Amino acid sequence: MTKFRNIAIIAVLLCALVISGCTDKGTTEDDIQIAEEEQNLSVADEALNEEMVGITDTEIQDLEAELAELEALINEMELEEEIVVEEI
Repeated sequence: MTKFRNIAIIAVLLCALVISGCTDKGTTEDDIQIAEEEQNLSVADEALNEEMVGITDTEIQDLEAELAELEALINEMELEEEIVVEEI
């Protein structure tokens, strides 16, 4: 009798294993969110292309130069001593 019970338990576990392999694990909330973001980006790109709006390489270089200047100013502010205002 115990041999039959062991065989039945193994059969149930094998059936469960086969059924669990058939489930779809491919779609998660992250996958859905990524697909929506890609769709939103493509819609934005299409709108910009229709309006003939784009960023050129020179504009990117100008923005990077301005960013470098701002970072330099921030670093200088961190190095300077604190300014204390005293009442007269």
